[in-house]
Amino acid sequence: MNKKFSNIEGFKDKESSVSAHAASYLTDFELNTDFIFSLLKKKETLFKKNKDIELLDQIELELKKGDIFYLTPHEKFFILNNKNDEKKILSYLMFRFKFKCFPILKKTTDFPIHICIEPTSICNLRCVMCFQVDQSFTGDDIKKNSNKKYMGTMPFETFKKVVDQADEFGAQAISIGSRGEAFINKEMIKMLNYISTKKNFFDVKINTNATALTEKAIRAILDSNVNVIVFSVDDYRKEIYEKIRVGSDFDKILNNIQNFKKILNSDYKEKIIETRVSGVYFRPDQNEKDFAEFWKKYVDTVSYNKMSKRWDTYNNDIEKNENMSPCTFMWERLFVWWDGKVNICDEDYKSELSPGNIHNNSLKEIWNNKIMQNYRDIHLKRNREKLYPCDRCGV
Repeated sequence: MNKKFSNIEGFKDKESSVSAHAASYLTDFELNTDFIFSLLKKKETLFKKNKDIELLDQIELELKKGDIFYLTPHEKFFILNNKNDEKKILSYLMFRFKFKCFPILKKTTDFPIHICIEPTSICNLRCVMCFQVDQSFTGDDIKKNSNKKYMGTMPFETFKKVVDQADEFGAQAISIGSRGEAFINKEMIKMLNYISTKKNFFDVKINTNATALTEKAIRAILDSNVNVIVFSVDDYRKEIYEKIRVGSDFDKILNNIQNFKKILNSDYKEKIIETRVSGVYFRPDQNEKDFAEFWKKYVDTVSYNKMSKRWDTYNNDIEKNENMSPCTFMWERLFVWWDGKVNICDEDYKSELSPGNIHNNSLKEIWNNKIMQNYRDIHLKRNREKLYPCDRCGV
């Protein structure tokens, strides 16, 4: 872990934001942008090997001149840990420009920038703010995860097909997780080994509730090309945490996260991986400052996100159409469920709006098909009332 990074990263860092001004920097898909060229011209100033903070300040200054976007803690971590490779940093900034600006500017790429892969829809917890409490999704209380329509684990061959296509067609970010707990899939380590054969991804992220982080799993993550791991934890007090994450054991997940740090620091000193605790903030007795102070001892970054209405999307109140802007997901990412079904987002966790299945068509074909084009058009025209459940989405 990068000690210097923890000194400059505040819990309340400036939010990632993108200006409409960024539109003026778009010339073509290859990203021949003024701000990238300005960085190239000033690389002698930017890439001073001995002053980390100055490197960040200089890059941020150039980005702000164009009023394009601010560096997030995640981006700062990447830059500092690759400070001797200016070509990699510049390529990374191009990727982050696409990742952050294209969805807001509604610029459609040939292939999604970000692919989210679900090793399983099954979860071992019943968090009170999550759709896993919806028994019409998971099944009844006695036989948890018994609804075979939605519950299952991804075969390795399906995972391989998704990763191969993401690599071939140019996705630069992969997230592993989504509706269930990834490490419930018994082939998860084999999947990590396979994704590590691919070299074209800037970000490979795992989301986990940390309940199944055995030493074997930890070492598999650290041996892989995963460079971001997010531990989903909502409090630092055992009583509150266990009321939120029903079925979990705070002492166990704390021990697992501590063990991850221990193994990383002792046996993988050269490994570049950002560790993050991310929580959902929705109770009046949750305290952001105390939460950050507790968890920053064990991870690189800490974040709290306000809760959205996602535990029963389909019965949310219908939103007023004029209050709802076009969703950015349709210009950024695709989700691939355990059974190959492709989804726009995981708010629609029952896949009412699925545009296809990877077993029938390639991800590139699905991304560009008439269904996706129609969804984008409806959102751009602010006609969300024509799409269920977009008309009541809590995000």
